[in-house]
Amino acid sequence: MSIPPHLAAFGSRDFRYIWGANALGGASTWTFLIASQWYVLSESDKSVFVGLFTFASMLPYLIVSPIGGILADRTERKKLTAITQAGITIAIAVSAVLSFLGVLSLWQLCILAFAAGCFRATQESALVALVTNVVPEKTLLNAITLNAATRHGSRVIGMGLLLMTRAPLGEGLDITQFLIASGLLGTISLILIVRVRKKSIGESFVQTGLVRGMINGVKFIYTKHEVGIFIILVAFHCALVMSFDSILPVLTRDTLGSEDEFLLALLVLSFGGGAAIGTFLLAGVRSESGKGRMLLITGLVSSISPIGLGLSSDASISFIASFLMGASQSTFMALTITYVQLATPDQYRGRVSSLYILHAGGIMAFANLGYGKLADTFTAPIVLVITGAVFLLVFSSMGVWDKVLKRTFAGNYQAVP
Repeated sequence: MSIPPHLAAFGSRDFRYIWGANALGGASTWTFLIASQWYVLSESDKSVFVGLFTFASMLPYLIVSPIGGILADRTERKKLTAITQAGITIAIAVSAVLSFLGVLSLWQLCILAFAAGCFRATQESALVALVTNVVPEKTLLNAITLNAATRHGSRVIGMGLLLMTRAPLGEGLDITQFLIASGLLGTISLILIVRVRKKSIGESFVQTGLVRGMINGVKFIYTKHEVGIFIILVAFHCALVMSFDSILPVLTRDTLGSEDEFLLALLVLSFGGGAAIGTFLLAGVRSESGKGRMLLITGLVSSISPIGLGLSSDASISFIASFLMGASQSTFMALTITYVQLATPDQYRGRVSSLYILHAGGIMAFANLGYGKLADTFTAPIVLVITGAVFLLVFSSMGVWDKVLKRTFAGNYQAVP
């Protein structure tokens, strides 16, 4: 049976296992995070505490990512991915036990979210680098795109669990059910990773120390403009229009009138559905002109859709805005990591991936913390409208002034690792 061109990378046995592991691992993480966020809001009645929890879960991307990148370049990538997935699953299992015993608190959730985040930040660098080693060169672009699709598309699996049960969180042991489900998804992800056969390492021998290795990675991205410009663009994108996790629960409660997590789950499911469809369509785009146009369009829609969500008080319109946010933002991120990976030599891919993640997740940690406080002060819709408008201005300005972005939008991007 022939494989469609937009799914060409699935012809690799190892890639199928990696993709499945990433999808289920992502679903495990999102189930843990979304259920915990609603639980925190239910217990505290303050967005700032949801922001604190989200900050704890994302801070490792700022602290741990550079070290994770070095490890991904200097250790066996499959083994590193398996070890970190085991760590994530253990952290979630501990939270499930504490919830079952009725002693789960905000500070415990923050510590466990931070621990899981440390493992996840390290794992993402290894996963991205591993993908480039298990597929032939002709399907590399497709593999990178499909793998990037799972980060946000995996929300569909986690939110599907919430919608199937309709059990209100924050009451009794209901959150325990979701933490257990999250742990089971993580366990299956670990099993799939173990079944990968390919062993890979970026540097066959180490010539520099840990600190020098990290410095070399930073120097690479900021001296190679074809890489650095996309990482800077991603930093603005994540800071301004992707850091909505801490304010989405209060938006659904105060603006859309939700009394439990059901509407929140629908919004996240809409986002995940848009992400899955958007990146699936991207996987079928082969021409540089097509990818360039998609980067331009998704950047603009990423700016406008949060404004639409902020201005809406109707659930149906909010679902559409969330769907467009998912489709545009995930496709935008998939395109940028694809351009970055194609322009990076294999011995640097782990470190460059980690720095990409640092600029994305690290900034989102502080943005979520600040936006949670701002939502309590000015309301969540105002935060969404202002941040969307600012990113529209930033993206338009960079697109007009930067030569690499102008060439990329015109379909003339040239990757030379």
